[in-house]
Amino acid sequence: MPVDELNMEKLKREKVDWTILLFIILLFSTGAYQRNSVWKNQVEFWKDCVKKSPQKERTHHNLGFVYYERRQWDDARREFEESLKLNPQYALSMYNLGLVFYRKGLLDKAIDHYKKAIQLNSEFPYSFYNLGIAYYQKGFNREAIKAYHKFLEAEPDYENAHSSLGLAYKRLNRRGKAIRSFQEELRIHPENGYAHVYLGDIYREMGEYSKAVSHFKKALNDPNLLDTERIRKAISTMEAVQRR
Repeated sequence: MPVDELNMEKLKREKVDWTILLFIILLFSTGAYQRNSVWKNQVEFWKDCVKKSPQKERTHHNLGFVYYERRQWDDARREFEESLKLNPQYALSMYNLGLVFYRKGLLDKAIDHYKKAIQLNSEFPYSFYNLGIAYYQKGFNREAIKAYHKFLEAEPDYENAHSSLGLAYKRLNRRGKAIRSFQEELRIHPENGYAHVYLGDIYREMGEYSKAVSHFKKALNDPNLLDTERIRKAISTMEAVQRR
């Protein structure tokens, strides 16, 4: 989840002194523009801002944000790094630079930048969440769990966060805590199909087929669910075992 100045205002409840930024973001968010046209126009707008104010870290940051949304990782990296040259204490650019490294598969650099972003601003919770994701991808499950817990202290209702925590517990074979995490996800987001899949998988591993089948069937109600064929085959296999 990359963050621009407007989102940061909402997240931190701070005043942003660039009222023009709000106008531009709202303008280009209306349905009157196609998405590609929006980002193309925003690139040109922020490139012009950088040209006129090359010593302002925020102009480089917001140009980097638009590049990130366009999946132009190297361009985004350049602008975030330039922002940090101008202001090494700019936590937002440090965080978004971590996202760029994660997208490029450079997990160690991503972790390093998330940790630096936390040092600069520990009240911005998304650094903890993405730090947890990077740790999980590296196989550092205990570290991931700590990061997820820090995130959940600030954002307990964030979708998929409890599931992410549960997956880290599951890797450590702490099934009880994993199950409680997935159940908490469903308590907050009852339509989350993947939380049902995770519970189905763990109950299947435990040999509790009735519970596994129940969760797999509920998961299939999620229209966004991928790998439905695997789920249907698992249901069929377990129901056949139960009949025997």
